[in-house]
Amino acid sequence: MKRSRNLSKPLATLGLGLAILSLTACQTDSSTASLASSTVNAVDGKSAAEQLVSENAKPAAFLSPGEAIDISQFRGKTIAAVTLDNSLPFVRAVLDGMTEAGERAGVKVEVYDAKGSTDTAAKQVNQALAAKSSAIVAFGINFNLLPTAIESANQAGVPVIGALNVDANAPLEKGAAGEVSIDYKKSGKLLAAYAIANTEGPAHGVVQNLPSIETFTEMRKGIEEGFHEFCSSECSLQVDDLMQSNFKTAAETLTGSEISRNPKLNWIFPAIDGIAQFTIPAVELSSRKDQIRVGSINAVEANLGFIRDKRIQAVDVGNSNNWLGWAMMDRTLRALSGAEPAMSEVPVKLFDAKNIEGLDISSEEVLYDNVDYKQQYANLWK
Repeated sequence: MKRSRNLSKPLATLGLGLAILSLTACQTDSSTASLASSTVNAVDGKSAAEQLVSENAKPAAFLSPGEAIDISQFRGKTIAAVTLDNSLPFVRAVLDGMTEAGERAGVKVEVYDAKGSTDTAAKQVNQALAAKSSAIVAFGINFNLLPTAIESANQAGVPVIGALNVDANAPLEKGAAGEVSIDYKKSGKLLAAYAIANTEGPAHGVVQNLPSIETFTEMRKGIEEGFHEFCSSECSLQVDDLMQSNFKTAAETLTGSEISRNPKLNWIFPAIDGIAQFTIPAVELSSRKDQIRVGSINAVEANLGFIRDKRIQAVDVGNSNNWLGWAMMDRTLRALSGAEPAMSEVPVKLFDAKNIEGLDISSEEVLYDNVDYKQQYANLWK
């Protein structure tokens, strides 16, 4: 598929809780994924989509990061966590998990808040080095935005771990002693599969994309892959690139435009729940609120509430933030122990009205099936 767009400077990724205030461009670009040549049989495609959805709406499972490691020599050490914006509840939840894991392991976590500035983040990496931190986690800050600081850490022999900077299937960033992430591409494919499996007739979708964010590019690719794999030539998929600093106004305006230009539209896929929270009211105000549904990623409480209350959103894909924090601590300890740089993946799960019925949607433990990942990690720390 051929695409044309104007890209701003690559931005630091905040994964599930994107700091969208960093977006600077002020236009929307659009492209169409051609399905006219699709040879997928509609019945067979829907059956395959249903199977994928069923497999990923089941209880979450722990993904082992590797063999047991000896962490005794690291007790009492300090690990620095540099994040782009610690004011976001998502970020604090993840770092609370990392700090909790550090307490179990006997290490201290020192949080550095760059307050939205990659220049400040680079300085904070150097501050962490000056403070003799044993390791550094760059959380939601792509290494290519901090090349000199990362090189300084590498030269000092201090491992730097990336968190939610790239997709779980992507190569490690240059200079990384390890990475932690989720499968963004799979998340997007699951949204597409759900839409196709739960639509009478062909699915006609649009992606409200964040093109400057590497991980969300993978999510968009996943949605496209799902449409190509499961949908017949009667389906259609549009991609609109949302690049405006005022994302609330942008999402609302864009949604209205998408509904007006496509009378067949029945699915909208905002890149994250934070955008969906403004897309949904715009759909509700339209004359086609009964024909259009929404699917996005994060599985935050507000959006799961939309699903429960049957307010436009029908599906969400997310992961446990506390679990992510524990995975970040584990990967850091592995880097300190001299393990080969590798990716640690935190599993995602699909949520719809069926599998959240009767659940406390404010509880990550409940949503992710009370998997005892904390003990699982602790059992690997000797």
